Amino acid sequence: MGSTTSNGSARRQSGQALVLGLLLIVIASFLLLSVFSSGRVLATRQSLSDTADAAALSAATWRARALNYIAYTNRAIVAQEVALAQAVTIASWSRYFESLADNLEAVSSVYPPAAMVMSAVSAGASAGRESAERAAQSELAWRSDEQTGYKVWLERSQSWLLHSAEVFALGAIANEVARASDPRFFAFALGDGGAFSSFTRRYESSEDRARLREVVLASLDSFTGQNRSADQRLPLPSSCVGRSADLDKWTLWLKRRGGTGLHESLETWSAIDTLSLHDWSPGGFLGLGGCRDREAIPLGWGGQGNPLAWNPAQTQSAQNNPTGTALATLSEAPQPSGLAGLASIRDLHEQSTQSESAAVSRLAVLARAELVDARTADSLGVGAERLRLRDGSGSSRLWALSAAEVYFSPPPEPSTPAQRPS
Repeated sequence: MGSTTSNGSARRQSGQALVLGLLLIVIASFLLLSVFSSGRVLATRQSLSDTADAAALSAATWRARALNYIAYTNRAIVAQEVALAQAVTIASWSRYFESLADNLEAVSSVYPPAAMVMSAVSAGASAGRESAERAAQSELAWRSDEQTGYKVWLERSQSWLLHSAEVFALGAIANEVARASDPRFFAFALGDGGAFSSFTRRYESSEDRARLREVVLASLDSFTGQNRSADQRLPLPSSCVGRSADLDKWTLWLKRRGGTGLHESLETWSAIDTLSLHDWSPGGFLGLGGCRDREAIPLGWGGQGNPLAWNPAQTQSAQNNPTGTALATLSEAPQPSGLAGLASIRDLHEQSTQSESAAVSRLAVLARAELVDARTADSLGVGAERLRLRDGSGSSRLWALSAAEVYFSPPPEPSTPAQRPS
């Protein structure tokens, strides 16, 4: 009887352990599926967050490259204007040298050996002048033609590239980055209320371009940008020898005058170069009025870009060498038609430069993923009815938000006030 009772108790205990084991298996399976699903969601969320960061960085980098392009093309536009000024200057100087060589050839005709040398110099000057004028005309047409000039294309390219840095275009870039990271993801840039559109502006009025004019003039080389003025004493007596205590008035002088200028209209350049022999002649009644400087003989003259800009250097040429200036004005070629003037540029808006914190362009990117693409236990169909996990809080999507900034930084070389709008 004792052994029978013992066997029945063992069978009853064995059945209870089976129920407990099945319960533990169900709980373990549920926990395993929960951990699996949570891991898949967290991994997808982390990947989505990294993708949003990468998309925002890529879009902001493109915007920074576009703004850098604007800065480089502004410098290129300045370089084009400098090249135009140099072309006009070279053409003027070649005309000046040709006329000087011709006059020296005429003077040296009294001495045959010198006449032979000056004849060769004059022929070379004439050939050089023709080459310089053709080169100048080509430069003017190639760089500043109103339709196909290099300056015009630089202006247009600024507007085109800035369109690619606006919110809509950057949204396409962000989505491309997101899709490349994971085909399940989608990203787009959030609107900024027109902040980027007001971050820069086009400087195109005469007042706006006056600032660019100063940058261009400051960028000219010393020969083109400075007053080409020089005086040379000659060891020849003037008409005022013995009539003045100033020994400088006892000799003849060579006075070279000239300069290159940008017209007030900011449309064209002009240049003039003159050289004249100056004498000091007695003035007043019976020559008692002192010694006065006068232009005796114009020796060389040349100009390019009629009419003149009449900047201080060109005005000084007209005052000191009036005859030479008149001859240069008559000999210079007029400006060709159909040329674009000083270009308008795109630059930071004044409001963006009031402080360093204001010179920032911000961009936000929102990335999205479908929860069903996370391949959780629920989306895979593992479990049914009461064992269905109901992933998440009922939302069918995962979201990640990231932001990036593009900021203005001065160039590494010593800056000047003209580099930023004021």
